[in-house]
Amino acid sequence: MITFSIPAAILLALACSCCILSAFFLWQEIGEVNRKLPSAEQISYWGMHPVKMAKVKREYRRLYPSGKIDVMRRTFQYAAFAFAVLLLIPMGFFGWMSEGRIGCSAP
Repeated sequence: MITFSIPAAILLALACSCCILSAFFLWQEIGEVNRKLPSAEQISYWGMHPVKMAKVKREYRRLYPSGKIDVMRRTFQYAAFAFAVLLLIPMGFFGWMSEGRIGCSAP
């Protein structure tokens, strides 16, 4: 049975919430871009990959030079990553490093 401490559960909830908010802002960004593009050039909401993300960002910057949606999306994306890394601390990920169990040392 896997158990979580309260700090781990809070950090997991924060990381998940930031991921959801980042996805929401990404969908909003795609919607804003699609609103100004012809129907033949519109960007699909599904199947994200780095090239498509670069296109969304490039088009959003071109169409909305002072737009704030991309900044909000990136802020929540970075926060989700930071909370996920911080989640490793209460889960004990760094505990084995301080106990000297790194590498192949003899007993």
